[in-house]
Amino acid sequence: MKILTHKRGSIALISLLIISAFTLLIVLAASEASVSTYERYLNESSGETSYYGAESCLEEAIIRLESDTNFAGGTLTIDNDTTCTITVAGTTDKTVSISVDFLNYTQNYEAVIRLIQNGSIYNSELISWQEIGN
Repeated sequence: MKILTHKRGSIALISLLIISAFTLLIVLAASEASVSTYERYLNESSGETSYYGAESCLEEAIIRLESDTNFAGGTLTIDNDTTCTITVAGTTDKTVSISVDFLNYTQNYEAVIRLIQNGSIYNSELISWQEIGN
């Protein structure tokens, strides 16, 4: 067995290993922070897209209810990544439940719409509109 006679070389080697380990830890921490920031951005973006998709589905539901008071709902494709499911319940005050799916992110909304008959034409009044828990 050979005994280390050059202590300067072994100290330099150990120092290099310690510096490399700290550098690796810093790089890993920076990577984790970057991924977390991207995930937060993606969640915020998905929430906004879902909200605007739900608004467009609500508008579609109102148009269909004004032309057919028996409209019970359906599924609409907004684009390749976004679909919404509309469910309608009630008589004069219609409860419209909307579930929006955007890139595996699902958000639910609910609106209450009052249909007002004016002769043979129906108009609508939006009573409430809110996001509900999944």
